Amino acid sequence: MHGLEPVSVDLVVTLGVAIIVLALLAYALADVTQAPVLAAGLLGFAGATYLAVFTSPAWLVSIGLAMTMFSGNSSEIGLPISPDRLFIAAGLASLAFSLPGAVRERAIVWRPLHAVLAATAAIGIVSAVAVGTIATTEGFFALLDRLGLVPFIVFALAPLIYGRPKDRNALLVVLVGTGLYLGVTAVFEGTHNGAFVWPRYIDDSSYGTHYGRARGPFAQPSAMGMALYGCAVGSAVAAYTWETMRSRRFAGAVALLCLVGTIFTLTRSNWLATGVATVLAALTNERTRRVLLPIGMAGFVVLVAALTFIPGFADRVSERQSDVKPLWDRYNTNHAAIEMVRERPLTGVGWQSFEAKAADYMHVADTYPLTGLDIPVHNVPLSHAAELGIIGAGVWLVGLALAIGAAILRPGPEDLEPWRLGMVALFLHWVVVASFVPLGYAFPNLLLWLWAGVCAIAHTSRKLTAAELAAQ
Repeated sequence: MHGLEPVSVDLVVTLGVAIIVLALLAYALADVTQAPVLAAGLLGFAGATYLAVFTSPAWLVSIGLAMTMFSGNSSEIGLPISPDRLFIAAGLASLAFSLPGAVRERAIVWRPLHAVLAATAAIGIVSAVAVGTIATTEGFFALLDRLGLVPFIVFALAPLIYGRPKDRNALLVVLVGTGLYLGVTAVFEGTHNGAFVWPRYIDDSSYGTHYGRARGPFAQPSAMGMALYGCAVGSAVAAYTWETMRSRRFAGAVALLCLVGTIFTLTRSNWLATGVATVLAALTNERTRRVLLPIGMAGFVVLVAALTFIPGFADRVSERQSDVKPLWDRYNTNHAAIEMVRERPLTGVGWQSFEAKAADYMHVADTYPLTGLDIPVHNVPLSHAAELGIIGAGVWLVGLALAIGAAILRPGPEDLEPWRLGMVALFLHWVVVASFVPLGYAFPNLLLWLWAGVCAIAHTSRKLTAAELAAQ
């Protein structure tokens, strides 16, 4: 196993000297008024360095997953870069350099599905290079999050990151904590108590989209709804597997809070996905079938109470139900995407190029007006087909099917059975929302692939032998 002292002492001394030198240099070059800011920055750097060196990659990647809630909005909380990138990079670096925090008990077994995911990434990169969108912020980060280069990497390395039960438990702890924060935030937003939410941009009507609905730190209700459901699933698995009654009850309460929070997003695709995924997943297991009716009754009571006692909530629900413009947007963008596939079936119009070229493929229909000229396709498979062609979308779809199939259908450790049930719920929810939403959000995409990587551990890795463990 890892020998901590021979490695950690040298690392700590080197890093300590580097931090002191940087601090002295920064102070010499800066004005006195900047000293507190620089000190705070250096303290943060020192803390991050310590975490990267001595913390388990499972904690780093799990915290990075949680921090994706600020992706795209980090400047609003005073950060020059989204913190999720730093935490995930630190976790991967810990594995790559075998830092003291990284303890490996498994080795990756490379499967055809890994080659398919690599091919998907290659097709996306080549397409982005060909049309020049890889040099744009939108195109580059869409490759990382929407197509899934970062989720693919985390899926492949999940056996090393979450190979031990204690590492998988770190993910559950983070999801329960994140769910508590997002659930409380959603309730505050839904009950017109935005003054209590943090960060403050959540309650800024001029920031983000769809102000007045539960948007959370994503500043987008669809992303908030998917994150709430993902945390509900993680909390439910924690409630099923944690040892003490108090911790199980707490996790169960957070799961219910997250489900209640999805109501306040006022997002029809999330409402539909939450109902479909929860019912179908619960029906696959005898124990969860017994609690399906009580959960449904509790949800119904909460919904009726919200409609009855929260001022204006019933009106907002009615307004959402009667809003037809989102349907027109989808009709128009879907039609344009289909026309792109017909014209360029093999290569598509190029990665992250739909919005720039959509106007050339739209037409005025007889039964609905022309809308949606400046929005992406609200259907993930169709979006990939329009931008990457049938080949690219087909390879992506095969990779998704192989990964989810390995997670759900392949035999594995008994302690992962609750996780597989959660995988069913997460995948069904993702599929439903992906049929109506562009899904460029980092949190739900990363969680789906990360969770799949955990559930597929028996298929994509093997336990290290005693000799291999001793040689570390």
